[in-house]
Amino acid sequence: MERAVKKYIFWGAGTHGRLAVEKFGQNHTTDESLTGFIDKNQTGEFCGYPILTEQEIHKDTEVLVITVDKTEFVAEIYEQAKKSGYKKVYWFTSVKQKKTGKFLLDYCVNCKTWGDLVLSQAEIHVVDYCNLNCRGCAHYSPIFKKELPDRESRINDIRKLKDKFSHIIKFFLMGGEPFLNPDIISYIEETRKILPDTMIQIVTNGLLIPKLSQEVWKAIYENRIVISISEYEPTHSMINRIKDILEEHDVAYILRPYESKTKFIKPLSLIPDSKYEKECISNGCINIWNGQIARCPNLMYINRFNEAFQTALPNQGIYELDSLDGREIIRLMKEAVPLCDYCIHNEISWGSCGNHPTLYDFAEED
Repeated sequence: MERAVKKYIFWGAGTHGRLAVEKFGQNHTTDESLTGFIDKNQTGEFCGYPILTEQEIHKDTEVLVITVDKTEFVAEIYEQAKKSGYKKVYWFTSVKQKKTGKFLLDYCVNCKTWGDLVLSQAEIHVVDYCNLNCRGCAHYSPIFKKELPDRESRINDIRKLKDKFSHIIKFFLMGGEPFLNPDIISYIEETRKILPDTMIQIVTNGLLIPKLSQEVWKAIYENRIVISISEYEPTHSMINRIKDILEEHDVAYILRPYESKTKFIKPLSLIPDSKYEKECISNGCINIWNGQIARCPNLMYINRFNEAFQTALPNQGIYELDSLDGREIIRLMKEAVPLCDYCIHNEISWGSCGNHPTLYDFAEED
């Protein structure tokens, strides 16, 4: 008896959609087929498949796969897919996390446990300072003291945030440089307990990867942590060694590759009506820190910036985590704040400000 073909539809005809077609082509069986795409901003064809309206989609299409790259859009499409009656909804992460040879298992996350109130992403500092001290750092890591945070306090912030939502799609352990914290294993294990189905990433410059212990690698592997590497110039010189180590330990990783022409952005102007074009480089990068929540790192750490440089940039929009419910957080984190008027596009070459950062490593007077 001939087996029925399981039909798929992909939602999102962009860069991730193209990659999803490639991975589906490499990792599907003869009883699976791709019907086409949904994309409300495009018509015609994409990668040889028709872009369909929801009315044109075959009723026997079983699986909808969300194939967009911005996590906030993943949450929105998930909500729309639920309203449209799709029972089997997956999210194509683009990160290979298993090696079964099956598209859904290796590259996708099943959304069946996500529930009714989903937060797209959030991040927390495992440590506030860094070993690279980049000029233009949007987290202002070079101005923080080399002190470790209270682990239980920060873990409790993650717990508080999770209690407000049915699911968090992505959660980032970062800094600063997270591998500077000798208690990184506890952060990994406790965060995974709190967020059992979330994609958890450690965002790192990679320089300490060759020095990590086997115990750290074991925790990363067993807790399904994705290593996200920012390949800055110092990392570039040892990137092949770093990739070999990651593959040796069989962990999933994302590499934002180095390009010699890549520019950093000095993120702030000291005046609101700057000659520079306004630009938000951190939209959606929700930060929790010391019992508070803010829409981006530029805002969350602006009080530390003002203290270090005797400035008075606006800090409205930092909220006490205990004071908000989940729906209020989703609404407030999308709203502009006064500091948005000071965020600019000002390209600079990558460089380190060393141990003596100045105001002008991060801000432009105009």
